[in-house]
Amino acid sequence: LLTLFSLLPILLAQATGSTDSGSNDLMLKILIPTGGVSGTLSLIWYYLIKHLVRQNQKQFEFALKQNQEQFDKALSQIEKQHQENLSESRRNNDKLFEVIRRDAEYKEILAGVLKGIETAINRIQEKI
Repeated sequence: LLTLFSLLPILLAQATGSTDSGSNDLMLKILIPTGGVSGTLSLIWYYLIKHLVRQNQKQFEFALKQNQEQFDKALSQIEKQHQENLSESRRNNDKLFEVIRRDAEYKEILAGVLKGIETAINRIQEKI
């Protein structure tokens, strides 16, 4: 693009017919090959950047897919572990309630036995 702007005054001068052929010819001989080289390098740069962007996009999509798969696996494991923990917690709660129920039964039995012993002691004391 810079080369094109550099060539513009020379091309205008030649189109209008006011040519200083020595300096203009030299300028043309220098700028045209330089412009060709810079144009070629610009094309190479453009396609290189385009290729790198495409490659980067592919890598990004691959990484995103891989991360999504890992996330799904982790989520599935967490759900499974949560269900197992919930199930174990329910079993432990059931066991705890069973122990509390038995404890209440044993306390009732013990209270009955103690009441019987108390009654027996009171009878013995009355006889004495």
